[in-house]
Amino acid sequence: MTTAQTRIGFIGGGNMAYAIVGGLLQAGHSAACVHVSDPSDTQLQRFEELNPGIVTGGDNAATLAVADVLVIAVKPQLIEDVLRPLGNADRPDQQLVISIAAGVKLDSLLDLLAPTRSIVRVMPNQPALVGAGMAVLTATPETTGEQRDLAQYVAEATGRTEWIDDEGLMDAVTAVSGSGPAYFYLLMELMEAAARDMGLSPQLAAVLARQTAFGAGRVAVESDLGLAKLRESVTSKDGTTAAALATFEQEGIRDIVDRALRAARDRSIELGAQMSAGNDD
Repeated sequence: MTTAQTRIGFIGGGNMAYAIVGGLLQAGHSAACVHVSDPSDTQLQRFEELNPGIVTGGDNAATLAVADVLVIAVKPQLIEDVLRPLGNADRPDQQLVISIAAGVKLDSLLDLLAPTRSIVRVMPNQPALVGAGMAVLTATPETTGEQRDLAQYVAEATGRTEWIDDEGLMDAVTAVSGSGPAYFYLLMELMEAAARDMGLSPQLAAVLARQTAFGAGRVAVESDLGLAKLRESVTSKDGTTAAALATFEQEGIRDIVDRALRAARDRSIELGAQMSAGNDD
């Protein structure tokens, strides 16, 4: 069986699942080998419209029973209610489970999915919706090399992937790439507002902020230069860019960013601890 024929089941049919399925189909995965379960007919209809070959339904156990790879794509607060009833359900031998539920740790997943031991936890981010995502993966020790390759295949359907061995670093990942798009949106929002205040039309202000962010991001990804070098390449001595950057520095932007990301990481740790405590009850 080729990877494109691997039966991949999704429990939960929200936006991230939809993005992953769309990426898999674009990569050549067989629609007939994609199964999606969700209680909402409206959600399922989106997949049917995406490709009528996708198998859809409301029975999570049926999806579990056929999936060589099972993707858990439900909200973290719902995961126990969704997975507990599946404890004794039939499932393929050597089934791989991939969870994209933010903050749900591997230990909690092992408890909820027993006897399954091959589990990969993935932290995706919102740009996955346009195929430009950043996903970080970590796995249980029982996950084989072949299963890790399958998990990477699924995650790469929406962008770039990286692996970490220390699950504890997932909180830092969440702070940087999971929450990170919102930081850039805020900066774009502020640039757009300042542009309007300086007399530019709302339409032009919006285009300038968005396209500048898009272009800078693309250069940063494609260039071999470090970010500091790229910044310096735009900054002439005593020029306009230097004036703006000096203001950022005077206002303590480095400390603000450091404190903001640490706050996001610490909140991720708190939420993970609360979820683990809830699963222990």
